[in-house]
Amino acid sequence: MKQKNILILIGFFVLSALTASLHYWLKNAYQDQLINNQQIGVDTYRNALEAALARFDYLPHVLSQNNDLFELAFNQPELANKSLLAFKESSKVDAIYIMQRDGETIASSNWDQKDSFVGKNYGYRPYFKQALNQQKGQFFGVGATTNIPGYFVSAPYREKGNVKAVIVAKVLLSSIVDNWNTRTQDGETVFVADENNVIILTSKEDWLYNTLSPLNSEQNIAIKEQKQFGNNPLPLLDITSNPQKPHFIRIRQQQYIQSIASPNVMNWKIHYLIPSSQISEKLFAFWSRVIILLLLGLAAILIIRGINNRTALRRSQGESSALRKLNLTLEREIEERKQIEQKLRKAQVELRRTSKLAAMGQLSASITHEIGQPLAAMRTYIANLTMDQQQATESNFDPSRSISTLSKLDQLVNRLTTITQQLRYFARSGDKETLSVDLRKAINGAITTTQPSIEEAGIRLDVLKGKDPVMVQAGRVRLEQVIVNLLKNSMEAILETSTTGDAKNDQEWITLSLESTEKNAIIKIQDSGPGVSEEIRKELFEPFFTTKPSGVGMGLGLAISLNIIHELNGTLHVENRTTGGACFIITLPIQNSNDNEAIESLRDDRDNNDNE
Repeated sequence: MKQKNILILIGFFVLSALTASLHYWLKNAYQDQLINNQQIGVDTYRNALEAALARFDYLPHVLSQNNDLFELAFNQPELANKSLLAFKESSKVDAIYIMQRDGETIASSNWDQKDSFVGKNYGYRPYFKQALNQQKGQFFGVGATTNIPGYFVSAPYREKGNVKAVIVAKVLLSSIVDNWNTRTQDGETVFVADENNVIILTSKEDWLYNTLSPLNSEQNIAIKEQKQFGNNPLPLLDITSNPQKPHFIRIRQQQYIQSIASPNVMNWKIHYLIPSSQISEKLFAFWSRVIILLLLGLAAILIIRGINNRTALRRSQGESSALRKLNLTLEREIEERKQIEQKLRKAQVELRRTSKLAAMGQLSASITHEIGQPLAAMRTYIANLTMDQQQATESNFDPSRSISTLSKLDQLVNRLTTITQQLRYFARSGDKETLSVDLRKAINGAITTTQPSIEEAGIRLDVLKGKDPVMVQAGRVRLEQVIVNLLKNSMEAILETSTTGDAKNDQEWITLSLESTEKNAIIKIQDSGPGVSEEIRKELFEPFFTTKPSGVGMGLGLAISLNIIHELNGTLHVENRTTGGACFIITLPIQNSNDNEAIESLRDDRDNNDNE
């Protein structure tokens, strides 16, 4: 129960971490999406503002080319006023008026209104000074006469290359603000700040004429001289920003995401603000949908589980009788299986007993055959000795014959002793002590034993082994016994195929090689003999199997060798070489030992071993 609670706690923390990571990722994704959309929006507002102002930029320049209009303004201003009114109505501007070089207005489209510009001097306005300098004039300000803000654009009228008058068009920008108010939603704000960071257009009316940064003395003097904002105060807007998050600003305790664009108008800046709360609203909407889906899923699971439970209950009630019958049937089958298993165990015991008797019979027959011949010969020799004893009194008795008979009896006894010793191996095969053995030394010992007889038979013996120790867990004497048996087996196979009983040529050979891999040591004994037929290979390692004449061999050497290798967790098998001859292969596991001193000692003996 405690482990289950721990797993639940771990699962809760993992789920919380994944949820927090997803929330953080979604927040950044929504923020990036909002900033990208906002940049598109501010570009749209900038293009709309530029297009709206560009509609009127041409008007003063075109009218400045109309010499008749200015002749009327200088000589017949009443007619000029009417012409300006006609141009004003066709161009949809707020007013058009003409000023002479001293700044006094001599003709205006609103001459007949109480706030007429005629007779007023606006020489202090920047747009007038720019036109006198033969430049296009642009200016935003509050009307000195009407107190209505507008965008003023002017152009000089030239006569003989000199500026003689200035024509001005005033454009109201309230329609642009109305369009902003229509398009903005959810707390979005658009405003334009002039070159002095004074807000001159805004969708929030209470931000109008607020400054984004404090005005210096030069800016204050210029604004007052130009009467740009009339008597309107210019308070500092409560705004804070974070340099590490340039897109985020806080205005009057409200946090916004801001994008800024620069329209091609008098160094103005257009600002597009979106409340940062939209990110939280999107996150809330996302998690609300997730929770609703989870609740719906949970409700569906509960409904399905209830339906399944009711269905299972009805099914279980309907199948209860069938289950009881099935249980009774299974109980009978289990009882029958138990009886069959008891019979099977009895049959297996009987089969093992029969197999043992068969093996004992085979072994007894082999022993009877192998021991019977020496015993029969011994009876013959004993009978001969009895006859010799009876003839001992005769003059023609030959003692040497009795000595020869006794010698033959001794040989037969030795043969019987050898048979019993080899048979004893099978009864005591599991109690052999093993030590750390260098296979190179075991090979050297076996070669020392067999090399004289091999060379005497005229067979070339080649030994291939490395310089490094190859360590296995075994008994050295038993390993030497295996290698000696295999070497003698190869020698006898070669000699059996020789017509003279020896091999006095270089064509007959035996090769003993030692190789090692990461896990195993491999000994190969190859010869140039006749090889091993498929029929013989099946029984080659069986006890008492031999291809030699009776009395020459018992057929236990390869069987004993195989058992020794198996006890050492190795393998022994024979293959035929493709070019003729047999190849016996021994595979033994390499010893896994950290006994560095023993390894170093073996390496110290390397030179001596190589010379053996």
